[in-house]
Amino acid sequence: MHGKTIQARRWAALTSACCVLLAGCGGGGASAAAPTPPAPAEASYFPSATPQLRLSQNGRQVMLTLLRDDMLHVAYSAQIEPGTPFMSPMVAPRSFSGPASYTWDPDAKRLTTTELVVELDQGCWRVSARQPETRVLTRLCVGDWQASGLTLTMSGEGATDVLGLGEQLANGGRKAPSWLGSTRVPASQYGNAMTYSDISASGDMQVPVAYVLGEGQRNWGFFVDSAYPLRFDFRAATWTLQSPSPSLGMFVFTGADLPDLRRDYLSLTGTPPVPPLKAFGLWISEYGYDNWAELDDKLTTLRGKGYPVDGAVLDLQWFGGINSGSQTTSMGKLSWDTAKFPNPAGKLAGYAASGVGTILIEESYIGGALPEFRKLADQRYLAMDCAPPCTDATVYSSNPWWGIGGMIDWSNPGAGTWWHDAKRVALINDGVMGHWTDLGEPEMFSAASQYFGIDWYGAHPTRHADVHNLLNFFWSRSIASDTARTHPQRRPWILSRSGAAGSQRFGVAMWSGDVQSSFAALGAQMTAQTNMSLSGFDYYGSDVGGFDRAGMSGAPLSKLYTRWFATSALLDVPLRPHVENLCNCTETAPDRIGDAASNLAALQLRYRLVPYLYGLAHAAHDNGDAVFPPLAYHFQQDKQARSVVTTKMVGPWLLFGAPSGPDATMGVYLPTGTWTDFNAPDRRVDSKGAFSQENLLVANLLRAPIFLREGAIVPMLREAPAHLGDPRGRDIHWFNDLLIRVVPAAAESRFVLVEDDGITRAYEGGRSARTTLVASRSDTAVRFTLTPDNRSGATATRRMTLEFLLANAAVREVRVGGQVLAAKVAGTAGPGWYASAGGVTLELGDRSVDAALDVGLMF
Repeated sequence: MHGKTIQARRWAALTSACCVLLAGCGGGGASAAAPTPPAPAEASYFPSATPQLRLSQNGRQVMLTLLRDDMLHVAYSAQIEPGTPFMSPMVAPRSFSGPASYTWDPDAKRLTTTELVVELDQGCWRVSARQPETRVLTRLCVGDWQASGLTLTMSGEGATDVLGLGEQLANGGRKAPSWLGSTRVPASQYGNAMTYSDISASGDMQVPVAYVLGEGQRNWGFFVDSAYPLRFDFRAATWTLQSPSPSLGMFVFTGADLPDLRRDYLSLTGTPPVPPLKAFGLWISEYGYDNWAELDDKLTTLRGKGYPVDGAVLDLQWFGGINSGSQTTSMGKLSWDTAKFPNPAGKLAGYAASGVGTILIEESYIGGALPEFRKLADQRYLAMDCAPPCTDATVYSSNPWWGIGGMIDWSNPGAGTWWHDAKRVALINDGVMGHWTDLGEPEMFSAASQYFGIDWYGAHPTRHADVHNLLNFFWSRSIASDTARTHPQRRPWILSRSGAAGSQRFGVAMWSGDVQSSFAALGAQMTAQTNMSLSGFDYYGSDVGGFDRAGMSGAPLSKLYTRWFATSALLDVPLRPHVENLCNCTETAPDRIGDAASNLAALQLRYRLVPYLYGLAHAAHDNGDAVFPPLAYHFQQDKQARSVVTTKMVGPWLLFGAPSGPDATMGVYLPTGTWTDFNAPDRRVDSKGAFSQENLLVANLLRAPIFLREGAIVPMLREAPAHLGDPRGRDIHWFNDLLIRVVPAAAESRFVLVEDDGITRAYEGGRSARTTLVASRSDTAVRFTLTPDNRSGATATRRMTLEFLLANAAVREVRVGGQVLAAKVAGTAGPGWYASAGGVTLELGDRSVDAALDVGLMF
């Protein structure tokens, strides 16, 4: 156990034992080639609730801190004082409770918790897990340490996969999500960038969290707390990490499985807030709607043909468009072009009354002739050409497709606050629901610009290279924090093309950029989504159907669009078809392109699943659970599941095959277990871990294959609604006419249905109704319970139907609340139960949302 004093305890110099850690000798560093040996290292131990071990040598220091039983932090810099480690803005918490207990062995130079062992080993940190048995995770060493950068090495120790590490849409080459055997390098010298290939102009975003998997359940993770562009090389047994900054921090953590590791990571960078309920509906979008009439036409035909729709996304035409190559561009005006979009407040109120919300695009770039440019420059709220007190803003003209002007310096909190108060408040008051931050990598910049800057290990650097990867992060942070200041009950909701680790906690949903209409692009999206989910971004989507049609038209485009739409209907939040349509000659709304009947069926299923999806969103916020995880998340022990990207999970209970290819059939990978066909519930597949060949065309409809896992509890709506409510609403949105589909298993399973007002942050204070659903099965019976916990201050009644899928087991009696429920004929009025495809259905009629339920099925 640690002592009560924090006074440093020192022991003899470690000399060569610390050489690799601090000077790089033996690992390729400059000190190894020095004509004289390095000075002896000084080691200091600081006992406290979060014990620390510091090594100092030649003006460099390494500080190891135990933060929790299963997590440690290692910092590298010129000067590190004991106490709370320095952490970048990407990390949300600023204090840690420390391990429940630990031991320090000064002779072995070893710190031990219930979960981890860390010790000095020939100048490296050897980190081992203790559960379920003691095993080495990695040896972390300094390979090279110069003023110009830092190289670390890590041993793989039998790793078979490395997952995570942010967003990249690969064009050919690497198709599996694992980075083992390859490199993960920045998209540009500065990091985040749009990358251009045969399949897309897409975002490449650094999120330096990696999940290292070995055999079975062996795993660990690390997060490099640095926004500088990092280079990872996993091609050899010893991996390298290169940083252009000589200072950085790294978290190392372990856990029972991938869900545990991902929760560890999100405990650092933050869980996502619950998106507005309407975010789970269809949002139509294109580049761009020229006026209200064009948008009204799209909405009218969708509604007229029975398509649910919840919102519209307006591109830069809403503020007047752009003037290429000119400082008189409207880019940065961020106020309505009332000639084409008159009476915006009245129009948005009318949309809201019909259940339609709006998201508006906004940019960082400000036309040089706008009055906003001078106002921002005078306060140094733009990227600048010079140090203070100069007010000469950098003017960007090298890629003037949008115009010529400056860029907001989002690293300056004052800039974000000024912009929000001057521009965004009025839009929120008009009724705008969300904000679309575009070009935020940033797409255009000058490497010579000066910024407000960031704090970084005792310094405050202000170069572009220091802030590049954080600019969109700071932009999102300003939207969330300033909205909380001016509209404290409004949920943050942002659609963004770039960001950083931690952007998710500001309400950011990512999309992949201007992808091409091609099956190759759709396939690359599936791989990217796997690693983005593990990188903490639950809400990651695409321009459904492709932004750039690239000459595709007719039947091939129709086939692609319908498959893409069916995939995204089960995966994207928001579900947002988007296309370049400046010519007004192409379509992207699902009633106008592709197979309309299939699109409608996919959309109706999406809306029926909203109660399940919304419960998953609350679990993501509350616990850090993944909403759309890859197969490996729940089936880590299955080696093949780790490489499959076209079979996805939706929460813990639904598995689906993404129809991301042109064929009429597809292989859906089913891990070991029994799976029930969602679309044909009397069909069950016993799998030993294999692909099941599934037809995509059923009854002339393109349909994604969906399976229910044993133990599944999936609350859903019996019918798809026209929309998910008025975006101005403050009343609790109850899921009426609820159908709960259950596949009971021997092990008890559960799901929490959550209902709230769908728009405000009142849920954070507990104003919601949480209904816990629990199911289990024995050889002779099934038990299902529903336990309400309604703290919403409201109540209601709703129609309740239960559907138990039982592999055709014969049910002889059904009891509800201990009373026998009568059998009935399907389709007749009144409560009762009847045999249905794959099991039995219980129709319970109208019930209070506050009424508990205890159901027994006897075989």
